[in-house]
Amino acid sequence: MTDIWAPLPRTTDFSAAFWDHADRGELALPECGDCGHLYYPPRRFCPACASDRIGWRVLSGRGRVFSHSTVLTSFHGQDWVGQLPYIAALIDLEEGPRMLSRIVGAETVASGDAVIAEFVPVQGRRLPYFRLTGGAA
Repeated sequence: MTDIWAPLPRTTDFSAAFWDHADRGELALPECGDCGHLYYPPRRFCPACASDRIGWRVLSGRGRVFSHSTVLTSFHGQDWVGQLPYIAALIDLEEGPRMLSRIVGAETVASGDAVIAEFVPVQGRRLPYFRLTGGAA
């Protein structure tokens, strides 16, 4: 896939690890060292038990579409007009967490469709988007 334009994420000292993994083609999420909770989006404290003993777990990148929307209007100025329409989706990852991302390489999608993470070059970084794999629920 060719480099596309999108606003780059605002990283923090904690979320930088998420984006560094993505640059290596890995989908990794924070995992609590106390209760084992795996979660998205990345944050410094576990949302289940408030522990700060957080590590990173590399995931399979597989999941299923929970919900989706085809975006027809640019809410971010003229830079996005050339990308319309695109599909924004909530992905239920195989390992449990739900993640907001974008579907690439498809014009239509349905809830339950199987997807796999694809790391798309965007302004020198690689962002975790998802591609349909052909399996439905």
